[in-house]
Amino acid sequence: MSHYTLQKEDYSKLDKNISIAIITAQFNKNFTDQLEVLNKDFLTQEGFHNINTYKVPGAYEIPGLAKQIIDNKSADLIICLWVVIKWDTPHFDYVCWESARWIMNLTIQSHIPIMNGILTCFTEKQVNERLKPVYALSGLNTLVAYNQ
Repeated sequence: MSHYTLQKEDYSKLDKNISIAIITAQFNKNFTDQLEVLNKDFLTQEGFHNINTYKVPGAYEIPGLAKQIIDNKSADLIICLWVVIKWDTPHFDYVCWESARWIMNLTIQSHIPIMNGILTCFTEKQVNERLKPVYALSGLNTLVAYNQ
């Protein structure tokens, strides 16, 4: 596992009233709910309180809801959270590639920063090692970059 540490930017220049959407897949709910809480708590501690959370069944549904949020201009930042564990079937590959590709396409097409907070792991142990608020931090750092 990489030992890269994401550095906090200066968030003082960001409007703390921006609207943040967190979309969380309910597949592997025991992990994704933890990711959502970690990220929402981090954002709140940084002074962001206009946070709306949305639940979808799985990773495939995230791009569709993200598109609706973009079309309705109802968020300034979107954070997408999901967990896919490989196990024994190629289903993992299809879910990860296609969902991530559509999030990337939306990011390119829109003017709203979208964070792809996907955990693609081989085991539950790997998921537990990665349960950190790094996605919210990544989202805020991307927002800083968009606003320069």
